[in-house]
Amino acid sequence: MRAALWRGALASLAIALLLCPQLLWAGVKGTPEGKARIRVGERAVLETEELREAHGAGKAILLMFGNPWHCLYCERTWFNIREVLPRYEKDLAFVMVAAQRVKFWEPPDENVRLAKRYGIIGEPWIFLIDKNGIVRHIFVGFTEKGKLEAALNTLLDARVDR
Repeated sequence: MRAALWRGALASLAIALLLCPQLLWAGVKGTPEGKARIRVGERAVLETEELREAHGAGKAILLMFGNPWHCLYCERTWFNIREVLPRYEKDLAFVMVAAQRVKFWEPPDENVRLAKRYGIIGEPWIFLIDKNGIVRHIFVGFTEKGKLEAALNTLLDARVDR
């Protein structure tokens, strides 16, 4: 009887995955997918108070969509950001947006709306936005510290020995 139940459950799962393969990946933390609606070279959506303040201060913005407390890739990316951020904080504002629902926590509506405007699915995503509000680089998924720092140097036209 037990074996029959297991076979039935496995068969149902296999059929569901065959009919809807996106269930394997869509929105799974650490596996962002698709392309953002906001592209490199386009004006960033800066509609939250924190983003407007950073832009108003004339700073470039490192915008991260992710949940470091629920996503291993977000957490590792966040650690890399925290390590390099002190060298750039004079010219760069950091804004993190947690927009995906996780167990026992619903993101604020403002975060969900912003994520939809950017067109992101899954996490983490990083958008580097220049002081004029133009997206200059997009990272999808885990971001290595060296790649992040190189992009920040380019964004801020900075020297490596900052």
